[in-house]
Amino acid sequence: MRKSLMFASTLALAVGAASAQTSTTTTTTTSQVVNFTDVPAGHWAKDAVDLLVQRGLIQGYPDGTFRGNQNITRYEAALIFYRLLQSGALSNATLSQSDLATITAGMQEVATELAAISTRVTDLERLSAEQQARIAALEERINALGTAGTAGADVAALTARIDALETAIRNIPAGPQGPQGPAGPAGPAGAAANTTALEARIAALEARLNQTNQTAPSTGGTTTIVTPPTTVVIGETPSGAANGVTRGDLYAGISVGASSAGNGPCYLPRAGGRAVNYCASFGGMVGTTSLVGPFGARVSADYKPGRNAISADVNATVGLNTGTNIQPYAGVGLGLTSSTSRANTNTNTTDTYVNALVGVDFQVTNSIAAFVEGNGRYYLSNKGTGALEGTTNPNDRGFAPAVRAGLKFYF
Repeated sequence: MRKSLMFASTLALAVGAASAQTSTTTTTTTSQVVNFTDVPAGHWAKDAVDLLVQRGLIQGYPDGTFRGNQNITRYEAALIFYRLLQSGALSNATLSQSDLATITAGMQEVATELAAISTRVTDLERLSAEQQARIAALEERINALGTAGTAGADVAALTARIDALETAIRNIPAGPQGPQGPAGPAGPAGAAANTTALEARIAALEARLNQTNQTAPSTGGTTTIVTPPTTVVIGETPSGAANGVTRGDLYAGISVGASSAGNGPCYLPRAGGRAVNYCASFGGMVGTTSLVGPFGARVSADYKPGRNAISADVNATVGLNTGTNIQPYAGVGLGLTSSTSRANTNTNTTDTYVNALVGVDFQVTNSIAAFVEGNGRYYLSNKGTGALEGTTNPNDRGFAPAVRAGLKFYF
């Protein structure tokens, strides 16, 4: 940058001195004007360049170029001043106040453009230094990775951090736009920045990163290619999700069941009706499939007309997500049965039982499922006619198996 300022100052001083000499000297030696290939007609500095060539201060380069955008060296500046002193332009020049004012104005115009150029060059030098520092840090980091140990993990961690930074940068909201400032004067176009070397180094770094990421440490002559996952699943898969069918956690259902009539017949549709060798029941339920994780809860009740018995139980359930429309489940719980007393047919009594169940849901739609389940009740007493079917002893204990089927409505 200092070389550019030196050249501009020299050019302005030489042009001013040469102009003054033209106005005060009656006899001048005029040399032939050289048409430089890089100073075409109409160029903003062509008149000044031609005048300096006429005065013998500038001769150009052997290839016929002026190279106006190239920095001037201290040797070249010394040569220009030497030719200026040898020509006597400084000693013979008598500069008037108007000449001085013209030279001063020219220097001020050049100073404005040079200030803009100085700012741009300073920014470019700073950015170039930062890029060099970042590239050097990347090279040191890659060299430190090595080919054994946790090289793959380090590269994966670096890749994840870079992806996170890029995502955060893309999500930064744009700030309010400030007022537009006045446009400054456009300076002369500088030489194009030579970024070929930087691009080559960056390409080499990317190639080394890709090679390190794809090749893991080998064992026994076998090379493992590490392929990053293409799909990231966040959270849990909804319960019952399969083949595009999903369902809610809460449900209500209705059911029809049947059990053995034991030693005595059951009656349809009510006690005292038509005798049959099985006991039918009708019931309903409400529950949830996910009370705590995969564990749910269910409250159900049913009515057995043939024994005039009402049963109700509470069960803890657990479901198995098979990834299909068929969802098995199981559960255990406690219940009560209220029915006619075996000791006194004019009163009702209550029997307690431990309940176990296993069943399967078939998801028809997102909100409707058909189900079938087996139900086993172990009665702890047999005081009522709605408890055990094969015995009338109030002190007996035993199982009372049954099956039921129905519909569940999920929401």
